[in-house]
Amino acid sequence: MARPWRLIRTGIYTAAENMAIDHALLDALHNEAGANTLRFYRWCPSAVSIGRFQHIEDEVDLEACKAQKVDVVRRLSSGGAVYHDFEGELTYSIVCRMDEATIPTDILASYKHLCSGLLKGLRGLGLHVEFSPGSERFCPNLFVAGRKVSGNSQSRRGNVLLQHGTVLRLLDLEKMYSVLKVARTKADAEIIKRAAETLTSLQQELGEAPAFERIEESLISGFSTALGARFYEEPFTEAELESARGLAKTWYENPSWTFQRGFEQ
Repeated sequence: MARPWRLIRTGIYTAAENMAIDHALLDALHNEAGANTLRFYRWCPSAVSIGRFQHIEDEVDLEACKAQKVDVVRRLSSGGAVYHDFEGELTYSIVCRMDEATIPTDILASYKHLCSGLLKGLRGLGLHVEFSPGSERFCPNLFVAGRKVSGNSQSRRGNVLLQHGTVLRLLDLEKMYSVLKVARTKADAEIIKRAAETLTSLQQELGEAPAFERIEESLISGFSTALGARFYEEPFTEAELESARGLAKTWYENPSWTFQRGFEQ
């Protein structure tokens, strides 16, 4: 029998708001006041998010971000720096109780289980996509012919798991590598050429960029099968929204969190 899961299509938020919402959903479920949830969202303005344990100065060109009006935010989850383009990316998040959703507690196994929903959804769009288990340095991701099309990362609170990740709809490598720091020993053209060999997008693989709504519907179908889920659309609770507003101010808009300067919570 399919299990009921909440589906939230939140549309467009700022980087701080998006990370605060995911955090609030994790906290609510941990406090037994939420529901297993699949959420889709986008970023406006475009943004760079860095993993919880990264050094921002090593990963992000802050002056370039400021000049191009690109937000910068530190995630609650681990993993590497990611550029989130307003037109180029759809982001999903899953927040669930691992026992209720029969998610393995082993980290790699949990990634593989949840990413199987992404696999089914992206294959439904026509992509020949495969799961990669990653390594000590890299979280598990999805690849098409050796090029990444989806990156994913996790955070946990006891028995509650948050996994969020990207689906690359379009790929603007010049913009991406103008705000992300990479080895500057080679010319910019060489950096972009190398990146083109490791990243891809729905547009590149399918010959067109599917509408965001079409991508969402295909992923919903994939996750429904992989999770044994029956999705019902329902908005945030007022308590979740209030928590997200507070977390945006105290965490994700807070330079002490972003730059890790004596941050304590």
